[in-house]
Amino acid sequence: MAQVLTFPGVRGAFAVGLSWQHEEHLPKASVLRKSARQLGANVRWGVAFKNANGTFQSALCEPIAGVKLSRVKPLAAIVATAHSQPWTGLYHLGGEHYWYIAVRQGQAIVAGGDQVGTLAELAAVRAYHQSLGGWTEIEGTLDDLANLARQATSVPALHDVQSGSWRTAVLAVTAFVLVAGTAFGGWYLYDQQQEAERQAALARQRAAASARMAAEAAQQRIKPWMRQPTPAMFFEACRAAWHLQELAKPGWLLTSWHCKPRLGNVPDRDQIAIETAWAREGGVAADAPGVLTADGQSANDSREISNPFGPPSNVDVLPLTAARKAIWMLTHEHGLSLRLTDPPPPPAQPDKNAPPPDPWVAVTANLTLTAPPWLDLAVAFERIPGLRITDLGYDARAQQWIANGTLYTARGAAPVHGGT
Repeated sequence: MAQVLTFPGVRGAFAVGLSWQHEEHLPKASVLRKSARQLGANVRWGVAFKNANGTFQSALCEPIAGVKLSRVKPLAAIVATAHSQPWTGLYHLGGEHYWYIAVRQGQAIVAGGDQVGTLAELAAVRAYHQSLGGWTEIEGTLDDLANLARQATSVPALHDVQSGSWRTAVLAVTAFVLVAGTAFGGWYLYDQQQEAERQAALARQRAAASARMAAEAAQQRIKPWMRQPTPAMFFEACRAAWHLQELAKPGWLLTSWHCKPRLGNVPDRDQIAIETAWAREGGVAADAPGVLTADGQSANDSREISNPFGPPSNVDVLPLTAARKAIWMLTHEHGLSLRLTDPPPPPAQPDKNAPPPDPWVAVTANLTLTAPPWLDLAVAFERIPGLRITDLGYDARAQQWIANGTLYTARGAAPVHGGT
């Protein structure tokens, strides 16, 4: 439920508790209007903008009674740039109530990262965000927010995203105008407001599910090896991350390192995930990287790095026999270990109503290397049509590198084209 804050000496009002979403570009008015309707019939106020980092976002909420719309700016858009990403902020508004903000890639407010409530009400979203790892945690007060609001520049105000007239008395929600430095008596959360918030959350979930299904349907028309980076592209991204990796921290030693692709719906949102494990070597819990395990003797950490891969070149995958020969040639020539695992065979009596099988077969490939592949193996891996690596790892104790992935092959005797 959106609320409003005002600060002494600062012109205008500042909205908190908005619903945020990432945009690929600045949305048209019709798109913003549709997004508002998907969130709920009463959602009318919103804004879309491009921040200083080049990230496009939109924010929406229900109207707030008693507030002049043209004077209300989204506070999260102002505060998001106060600290380097990724960070979360918990600001005490008075009494038992807090404002929570969460900012990640591109200094963008994440889903669920602009909420007002008690610590108990905010616990679930905070726990979920913390599970993503890597956050800097900030705590503050209304005075801190007032100082940030005074520095606000070029943040657009909210406006009515719906066309046509509307009745304020019917659609406006109860206003909560908070003034810094005053008592917060009169802040009441009504059952109907909680129900409205629940319905809005359900609407957001339905909208997200619909968008996800549409995206998945579009992705199904693309061959799987065309949605993934080629080995050379992936190895280069992992190489850059490895060269920045610390092998030891005070009292803690790196025991394993994994680099995995995390593909977005569009290439610009591609990432790699770096997962590390650490062993205690005389260190203390305060210095443990990431999350300490239950026995206190090891720790696990993870982070994500933006890395647009771009589309791979169209390739024809080979028939199974030829593909096996090609990857075994790679291992023989370079002294690698390889384990191939075929998918389970089709049933002896297939369901007549089942859709025909895909014209390709996915074979699991597990390779063991003696050195990082970017040194001299990237080109060799690239020559295997349909080979995609999904996990490049290093085992410090065994002094070995592993490359796990999938070898896509044609189901029949003819190659399968990589295009749609």
